[in-house]
Amino acid sequence: MELSRRGFMGLGLASLGVGLSGCAREAPATPAASTPTVPSAAPAAPAVPRPFVVGAPGRPLTRDPAGAWDAETFRLSRQVLETLLGVDPDTGAPTPQLVESHTVSDDGLTHEFRLLDGVVFEDGAPCDAAAVAANVTRWSTPPTPVDGTVAMPSPFVSAFGGHAGTEETAFAGVETPDERTVRLRLRSRLHHLPAALSSPPFAISSPGSWDRTVRVGDADVVTPAGTGAFRWATAEEAAAHAAREPAAADPADVTLLMPADRHRGDAPATGPVAVHAWGRASTRLRELRRGTADVIDVVAPSQLRPLVEAGTQVLPRDPLAVLYLGMNLAHPQLRSQHLRQAVAHAVDRGRLASSDVFLEGTAPAHDLVPPALGVGDEEAEHHDLDPDRAERLREMSGYAGEPLEFLYPLATGRPSLPEPERVYAMVAADLGAVGITVTPVPVPDDEDYLRAVVSRPTRAFHLMGRGGAYRDPHAFLEPFVRSGRAETNYVNPRVARDLAAAAAEPDDDRRRELHRGVVRAMALDLPALPLVYPISALATGPRVASYPTSPQLDEPFARIGVTDA
Repeated sequence: MELSRRGFMGLGLASLGVGLSGCAREAPATPAASTPTVPSAAPAAPAVPRPFVVGAPGRPLTRDPAGAWDAETFRLSRQVLETLLGVDPDTGAPTPQLVESHTVSDDGLTHEFRLLDGVVFEDGAPCDAAAVAANVTRWSTPPTPVDGTVAMPSPFVSAFGGHAGTEETAFAGVETPDERTVRLRLRSRLHHLPAALSSPPFAISSPGSWDRTVRVGDADVVTPAGTGAFRWATAEEAAAHAAREPAAADPADVTLLMPADRHRGDAPATGPVAVHAWGRASTRLRELRRGTADVIDVVAPSQLRPLVEAGTQVLPRDPLAVLYLGMNLAHPQLRSQHLRQAVAHAVDRGRLASSDVFLEGTAPAHDLVPPALGVGDEEAEHHDLDPDRAERLREMSGYAGEPLEFLYPLATGRPSLPEPERVYAMVAADLGAVGITVTPVPVPDDEDYLRAVVSRPTRAFHLMGRGGAYRDPHAFLEPFVRSGRAETNYVNPRVARDLAAAAAEPDDDRRRELHRGVVRAMALDLPALPLVYPISALATGPRVASYPTSPQLDEPFARIGVTDA
C-alpha cells in the first residue's frame, strides 16, 4: 500500500518516539568515546582528531554575530561566543549564562548584571565588566556610512529603539561600578530586553580580538575570541583537517571548531566539530547515509522514508518561525494596496503548507507572529484564498501586466525555507493565475541574501523567513516597523508608536493587546504576506545519542551526546 506523505510522516515520527508538542527535549547523553588522533598530511601542521560533522544547508555570512542576521552565522557563533543571558532549554526563557545574577530596578530603567568570577576569553583576556561595557558601546555605536552601500538592519536598534545618542533610543548608557558589575541604564522600560540579550547578536567577545583574522581560502576572515565551549580553528588546524577530506571542498564551505582550552566547563563529548555547508538536501542526505555526516539539518519530507527505513533519528523542532512573501511598498505598482490585496487573495497558503516541501505540522500562516507567542487576532484580516476577488482587485489597482521582479535564494536551504526554488515556483504560479506577471531573480548562495534584497530598488517581491531568535512578539514585528524597514519600505507612525508602547508596558494583558493591534494594522497594510509556520527537523547518525533541538535554534554542540560506537 502506498502511504501518503502526511500519513508516512506521522508514522515515521511516531516510530521514532518524536512529538511536535511542548518544548524541545534532550535525551540523556551517553559518555563520549575517545577518538584517535590522525596524523596531519603536512609535517608542520597540528594533528586534529576526526571531527564530528554537521551538515548545514548554507554558508555563514560572517564569524562576528554583532550586526548579523543569518541562521548559519548564529549556528556557529553560539558555539564560540556566549551572551550575558542564555536560553533555558526547556522553556526558551532567558537564563543566566555569563552572569551569576540579573536584577531589574522597580521602575525597569536599570538592568544590573553580576558577572561570573574568573571567566577568560579564548585569547587570554578577562571577561570582566570593562570588556562587557566595551561590547555594549560597540553595539550601540552607529556604523560608519560607506558610499554606495545600503543600511542593513541593526539588532541594537531592534532591541533599544535606536543607536546611542538618537532621539528614538531607550538606551541611556552603561556603567561599571566594579570589575564584575555592569549596569545598563534605560530611558524607558523594555520588557523584551532580557530575551533580546540572550540572542546571538549580543554575544560577548574579547575587544582585543575584534580585528583578529584567520585565513580562510583566499580571504582574511574576522574571527573574534569568545568564552564558549569551542574556539575557531587556526589556519593550520583547518589545513590539517582539509588535507584528509575524502573530497576537495571549498574552504569557505567548511568551518572547523575546536574545543576551547580556557572554557570553564567540561570538554565537549564530540571533540572537534566540522560544519559543512551543503546547500542541496540531496547532498546532505547522501553524506549522512555514507557516514560522512553525523547530523544534517533541514530534512526534506521526501527524505523521511529512506531515513526511517535506515533507523535514523529524525528530530523535529517546535514551530517558532514564519515564512512570508515580502512586498516592496516603494515599488510603483505595489504602492497600490489593491494590488497587495490581490496578491494576498491569490496565494494558496493551504496548498503550500500541505505540499511536500514542508514537514508534517506546517500550517498556513495568517499573522506575522507564530501562534506560540499568543498575539494572534481573529479580528485581523486573513485574506483567504479567492482568485476571483484577486482578479477584481488587480483590475482596480491599475496594474497592466508589467513584469514584477521576485527575489529568492538559490541552491541553499533554511529551517524556515527548505527549498526556495519550489516555494517560488508555487507562489509565482498562483500570482500568474490571476494575471500578475513575475520575473524570477535568484540570488546565489554565496551572496548575502538580505543585502541583495534591500539593495535592489526595482524588486517587487521576495521570499523571507523570520525565526524566533528570542521568544517575544517584538522580535517578529519590530523589523518590519523600524530596524529592518528597508526590507519592505513600510512606514506607519501609528504602528511604530504602538510597538514602542508595548515594549514599555508593564502589564501583560495590555501589552498583548497592543501587539494584537500592531498585528491587525499590518494585516491591513500588507508589507508582507505570511505564508506558513514551518516545521523544521534534523537527522542524526549512529554516533549521536542525543541532540539539543530548540525552536530558537539555540543548539550548543557541547550538549550533544555521543555513543561508544
